[in-house]
This record gives sequence, C-alpha cells and structure tokens, in this order.
Amino acid sequence: MAVLSILTKSVVCFVLSVVYHLFLLWRKRALLIVCASAYLFFLLWGNWIDRHNVTALSGHETALFVRFVAPIHIDGDQIKTVVQWKHERLQLIYRLRTEEEKYEWDALQIGTACLVKGALERPSLPTNPYAFNYRRYLFYDRIHWIVRPASLQRCIRTHVTWVERLQIVRQQGIRYIQDHFPRGVSAFMQALIYGERSDIEPTVLSSYQKLGLIHLLAISGLHMTLLAGGCFYLFIRFGITRERATVILLCCIPLYVILSGAAPSVMRAAMMTSCFLLFSSRLRTLDALSAACLLLLLKDPYMIFHLGFQLSFLVCFALIICSSFIQNERSMIRQLFMTSFIAQIGALPILLYHFYEVSILSIPLNIMFVPLYSFVILPLLFLAFFIHIFAPPVSSIITYILTLVIEHTNRLVMSLANAFLLTLGRPPMWLLIAYIISIVLFFLSFEYKQIVFRFSLIFVIIVHFIWPFFRPSGEVVMLDVGQGDSIYIELPYRKAIYMIDTGGTMSFGDEPWRRRKQSFRVGEDVIVPFLKAKGVRALDALIVTHGDFDHIGDASDVLNAVRVRKLFVGMHKNDLLQTVIAHAISKGTHVQMVKSGDRWTVGKAQFYILSPFGNEETTNDGSIVLYAFMGGAYWLFTGDLEEKGEQQLITMYRSLPVDILKVGHHGSKTSTSEPFLRHIRPKVALISVGRRNRYGHPHREVLKRLRDYHVRTFRTDEHGAIVIRFSKRISTIQTFSP
Repeated sequence: MAVLSILTKSVVCFVLSVVYHLFLLWRKRALLIVCASAYLFFLLWGNWIDRHNVTALSGHETALFVRFVAPIHIDGDQIKTVVQWKHERLQLIYRLRTEEEKYEWDALQIGTACLVKGALERPSLPTNPYAFNYRRYLFYDRIHWIVRPASLQRCIRTHVTWVERLQIVRQQGIRYIQDHFPRGVSAFMQALIYGERSDIEPTVLSSYQKLGLIHLLAISGLHMTLLAGGCFYLFIRFGITRERATVILLCCIPLYVILSGAAPSVMRAAMMTSCFLLFSSRLRTLDALSAACLLLLLKDPYMIFHLGFQLSFLVCFALIICSSFIQNERSMIRQLFMTSFIAQIGALPILLYHFYEVSILSIPLNIMFVPLYSFVILPLLFLAFFIHIFAPPVSSIITYILTLVIEHTNRLVMSLANAFLLTLGRPPMWLLIAYIISIVLFFLSFEYKQIVFRFSLIFVIIVHFIWPFFRPSGEVVMLDVGQGDSIYIELPYRKAIYMIDTGGTMSFGDEPWRRRKQSFRVGEDVIVPFLKAKGVRALDALIVTHGDFDHIGDASDVLNAVRVRKLFVGMHKNDLLQTVIAHAISKGTHVQMVKSGDRWTVGKAQFYILSPFGNEETTNDGSIVLYAFMGGAYWLFTGDLEEKGEQQLITMYRSLPVDILKVGHHGSKTSTSEPFLRHIRPKVALISVGRRNRYGHPHREVLKRLRDYHVRTFRTDEHGAIVIRFSKRISTIQTFSP
C-alpha cells in the first residue's frame, strides 16, 4: 500500500492505508508500530526511487557510445534490445535493410560496446482508450528514450559481469534448442526451461491466455517446486547429505533465476523455495510469501506494476489462505477443482482489468492441463533436453512423443479459445474495489459457513455485466486507426451500438526474412481490444461505407471477435466487400443493403441514410453517408465522399444542418468543398488520418476552408482518438494526443 500510495498518488490507496492502521489500532496494537514503520520506510523508499528515475539526456544527441546489456531480439526485419549509455538504459529499435545485416546483428553479444549514430525519441503514449501505455511501461523499467540507430561503428568487446555471463549462457541454451529440436517442441522447451516465450506462435499464446492457461507456460512455484524437489531427491539418492544438498540448491536457485529470465513469478517462487530450504518447518507459507514480496519491492518498487508480479502473488496468496479447504477435499479431482477455482477467483479483478474477459472453461481445462504439464510435458522436456546433449538418438524418441502431445494439446486449446468467453469489460475503480471486497467475503464464507457471502461475488459480476445498460450517457469515438476510418457509436443506456468501418492494415508482401511473428493489425490490436474493454459482446450494426481496404480491410477481425447482428452495405460492391459479406453471412450476420431514404429510430436518436443513390460513378462517391441526431446535435458521417457526391447531397437536401462533421476522404482536397461547407455550416470537424501519410492528408486547402468557416477541427494524427460524450446534449470532447 505504501508503494502504491507514493507511486500512483492515489487517494484511494492513502485512505485504505489509514483504514488499515486504524484497524490495527483497534484489534492488533502489538503490530501497529511494526506495520507503521514498514509503511513509512516503503513510502520514503518508493519516493526516493521515483525522484531519481530521471534522464540525463536532452534528446538532441545524435551519437552515443552504448553497451549492449540485454539479449538482442530479432523478429523479421526488426531488432529490439536494451543498451546502456553511462548509467542510463535506452530501448534500441532498428529496422534491418538487408538480410546480411540480420546475421551481423545476430552475432552481437551482451557486453559489446558500439558507437551508435542515430536519433533519440520519446516512447509513444497511447492514442486510443484502453491502449497499452508504452511510455509508462518503459518508465517502470527506468528507460526514458528510444534510440533508432542509423549505423553502428567501432564495436568492441568489454568485460562482462557474472550476471551477464549467465545471460549469455541462457542465449546459447535457447539457440541450442532452436537448432536441435522441431519448432513446436522447441518453442515450449524454451518457455519452460529458460522462460522465453517469443518463439511460441502468437495464435497459440493468445489461446492459452484466453483460456486462463498461460501460467502453464511460465516458470512459477509449481515449476520451481518440482525442479527443487527432483534435484533434492537425486542428490539424496547419490549419497549427498541433506545439509549439503540444501546448500547446493541454495547456491543453484539464484543462478537458475537468471537463466530463466528473472521474471517476477520466477523470483517469487525462488525466494519462497529458498526460505523453505533455510527455515524448513519453522516458517509458515504465508510468511515466506510475505518475505518474498517485501524483498522484491525492496529491490524494485516498480515491480508492483508488473502483471506477472500481481498475478503470481495474488493467486499464491489466495491458495495459501484457502489451503485447508483444498486439503479437506477427499478426492484428487475435487482438490484440483478447488485449486483451479480459488486461483481463478483470486485473479479475477486483475484478469478483468487487463484482459476484459474470462473463460468459463478455464477451471475444467486447468484440472486437465495442470497434471498434464506438471507430470508429463515438463519432465519430458527437461529429459529430452539433457539427454540430447549426451545421446541425441535416444532424445529423438522423447521428442517424437512430445511433438504428438503438444500438437494435440495446442489443437484442443485453439479450438476452444473463443468458446464460452464471458466479456465484461474493464471495471471502473469503484467496481474494482467491489470485486476485491466481494472476493474477501467469498473466501471468508468458507471459514464462517456464511452462504450469503458467496452470493456477494455473483452480485458484483451481475452488476458489472448490466452496468453499461444503466449509463445515462452515450458516446461517439473516432478511433486512431492510422490512414483509415473506424467510428464507434454507443447510445445512452446502451440502447444500441454501431460501428462505422473497421480500418485496415496494408500488407505489401514482404520478403520471407522480413516477416514478423506477429505483425500489427488495426482490427486485432486496436478495435477488438477497445470493444472488449467496453464490455461489448455484440454490435447492433456494422456499417461498411464502401469497399476500400483502409475502411473494411480488418472487418474480419471484428466479425470473429464479437457478434454482429446486421451488416449495412451500400450499392457498390467490389471483391473485398463481397469477401466481407460472405464472412458475415458465415457468422450468422444479417446483411442489409441500404440506400438514400432508409431511416430508423432508437429512443430519441434518429438515423438517416442520405447516400448512395445508385447513380454514382466512383466507389468513393458511392460511400454510405449517415446523418444522425444524437445528444441534441446533428452528425454527418461521410465515408470517402468527394466533391461530386457532396454536390448531389446539396441538390437533394436543401436544408442539412450539421453540428459535427466527419470530414470525407481523410481531408483530401477532392472533398469538403467550399459550397458543401457553406451548405451544412458545421461547428466541429473530425478527420481520421495517419501520421506522416504519403497522401498528404489532410490537405492544407481543406484545413484552410475549415478555418475560414470557424470550424473547430480534431484530427487523429495530432489528437489521437476523439471521444465525444453526450446525454441530452454534448457534454465533453476528449482526445488522446500521442
């Protein structure tokens, strides 16, 4: 609480801290001085760390002599690593120009020092609601700048520390696995021996995460217990005394922590294992967990923001306090069920905050997969690895068995990944607190036999599920999807949710060596997470304005992720639009062709289709033009409408008042003509456009015309996503500037 209080400046954390100290004063006075002293110490320590987490660079430097202090990750044509300049760490990102360069970078090792000539830039801020904050992530790792080198010069080898030597050994071990084992087995072997998951297929990794099985691919407490217990047993069998075996393990555990990547879950497991080896039965499990937590926060207070730290300690804490109830279960299956159930309940607030949904299949799958990984896959992976070093032919038999098991396991996981998902969205702070209180009451119900406490958690989940339907405000969000369009419309009390276009990520058919394991997709990486975070389980309609790739290229991602009740299409259809229509039909979506004159009403909101008319000559002028009355304002969404289409609207609709205009064709000079602006007289203009796009959008003539008509202009390349909230009238306009 002290670390959270000082690092987040959260009033809630300070209040909870005061409440806890008052509780100690009332019930546990003997602990008050100790806890208050610990609180004050970590308050001062966290403040000292935060105050000294500053940069010594101005950002104007173009040449830095840096030292490589972390493994170099090569993904397609992108290089990522961490380098050190003096006492400051920098994130290095480089895009390879040739395949030969790839081998040159691959040969660089930790400890190499080079003169880097290039540019420094600040890490990016999120430009969409609920998006990942890369700048804050690097800040917690004490990194303030990204360096993008133009060249490396005068590279020399320097002295490496013992920690760096272990990191080099780790990289060599990973390389050995990559070179000698099939890809499927290799990826899982790297994950479970060295804690390196980058080689696992993104779709497979995502499936494990959705089903709540991702902990199986991390080195954690069970992993460390099996390893330490197995080694201890072997030492005893070889005649080594218990005392000497304990000393050997205590020396080896820190080494393995570094070899396995030193993730928070690994360090927590290592510290607890070391505590038990040192103090044996004299130390309670809860005390070992507490000691590990305090030591890790002493090492780095920022670790409290690491998702692995939060999940590892929270789940372990829940299992420890409920251990007696788990052990009271007579059958192994019931014990596994209780373990999985308690772990899921304990992690629920964190999972919902970061991933917005939980899988109902998580508990039964954990019952099946935990023994499979613990007693089959994990031992076989270690066995195959060590036997291969001494007897490769024997190892191939084990590898073949592993290949079959892992392939069938992955196939099952991927087939179930999107089934029985309960999407609730990111809970607001008050609901997050309600979750924590209800979970505490839920666990207390086991001890005090109060059934009513168990219903408190169900009540909070129901409130979370229905809360959006009680919100009196609606919103229109123009998402930052680069050079494309995607607009989210939610009416008050969630009476309807619409989405206009989905953006699209262009693929230019890169050479094989350039292709990355997981390339960025607007639909998958921006729109779907946004919808999930909002708790959207279904769209009432997806309106695809026309068939251009930058408007509907990633429609398949949305159709796969959420239920779409209706797909509105115009009268002009190209091959891409026909593909989207076929995909929608296969998902059970009703496809409806709309034209000028169509209209519908939802509550006080009214929607009109102004175009197409059917006589348009170009695809852009054939865009669906939506006119809406929401929140006491008139909205006009124009797709890629150009000057001829605008003129047709002027002719057909003599009176067309507009308060908020979505500017057509990303601000191209062929749209938003002066006669059109004179006719509609908008007060606010929204432009969806990519940063430094090659088309020169928005055109300076268009911006000048908007200024001349005193139109307040927002553009996604400068302002990020634009969120306009309304109820009876427009209340706020929020931007997410990069």
